Amino acid sequence: MGSASNTPSAWQDALSAEDLCACAVRFLDGELDSFPGWGAPDVDEETDPLLATLKRCCQGGFLTVASQPAGAQRPGADGRMERRRAFVTGFASPGAVERIRSCLPAGLHLFAHPSSLTDLDLGLVVGERGGDAFLLAGAAAGPLELAFFAEEASAQATKDLSHWQFTSLIEEAWNRDDRLWCFLDQALGS
Repeated sequence: MGSASNTPSAWQDALSAEDLCACAVRFLDGELDSFPGWGAPDVDEETDPLLATLKRCCQGGFLTVASQPAGAQRPGADGRMERRRAFVTGFASPGAVERIRSCLPAGLHLFAHPSSLTDLDLGLVVGERGGDAFLLAGAAAGPLELAFFAEEASAQATKDLSHWQFTSLIEEAWNRDDRLWCFLDQALGS
């Protein structure tokens, strides 16, 4: 990653959802050391191999706020075996949702909710440890995520973002990483 600077004004200076996407790319490049709602100056190490795809998503109108590679099955923090599904979640423009929906392959699940809807029971389990679910994705959590942007970004950009859909794309198969990330590169790449 590049040299980061503490410039929360970049988020405040954003005037549109597209500007927020540009800030997200700068964060992923290491040029900004803050991201609304994320309490760290950079991404988790497991996200490093996904950076190019996540940047393409943002450049293609899908402002990602959370993602997870599946990786191999492995012991979890408590020693029980853990398995994961690859996923990405964020705010997608109408055009991005349409591009994804129009060529969505079998084995990937798309959840696209109005950003005003909160229903945390929707979605799929994307993390299990010893057969117990510990992580869900695909829920309608737009208002919760928009609140993070309202704290750090301009009111105008946050309002614009609220017109996008809160979207999740989830791999159906456990511990499979090839399909989701390749699809996003193709669907949202330039």
